[in-house]
Amino acid sequence: MRRNQSTAAVVAVLLFCCGAVVGALAHRYYTSATVSANTAEHFRYRYVSEMRSKLSLTPNQVTQLERILDETKSEFKAVKDSYRPAMLKIKQEQISRVKSILTPQQVPVYERLVAEREQRMKDVDAREHREGQKHSGQARQDSGR
Repeated sequence: MRRNQSTAAVVAVLLFCCGAVVGALAHRYYTSATVSANTAEHFRYRYVSEMRSKLSLTPNQVTQLERILDETKSEFKAVKDSYRPAMLKIKQEQISRVKSILTPQQVPVYERLVAEREQRMKDVDAREHREGQKHSGQARQDSGR
C-alpha cells in the first residue's frame, strides 16, 4: 500500500511539472506570435517603419501615409465617441441590475469594487496616453528619415 502511495505522488509531481512546462511553452509561443506593440502609437511607429523599409517608401509617400493614418485615427475616434454614451448606459444598467440582487451589506463592497475597476481603467488609459505622446514624437521624428 505504501508503494502505491509513493508511485501516485511521483506521478502527480511529474504531471504537475509537465503541465508547468507546457504552460510556459504555450505562453512563450503566444507572446512571440502576437503583436508586441504596447500602445497604438508604438504600433503606428512600427507599422510606418516596416512600410518604409519593406516598400522603400519615399519621404513624400511616408508623409502621405502619416496623413492617411491621422485621418483614419480621427474616423475611428469619431465612431468610438458616437457609441460611447450607449456603452456607458449599458454599463450603468448592469451596475444597477447587479445591485438589485445584492444584500444591503454587499452593496457598499460592490460599489468599492466598481470604483477600483474604473480607477484601474483610468490609470491604464492615462498611461497609454502618456506613452502614446512619447512614441508619437519619436514616430514623427523617424518618419522623416
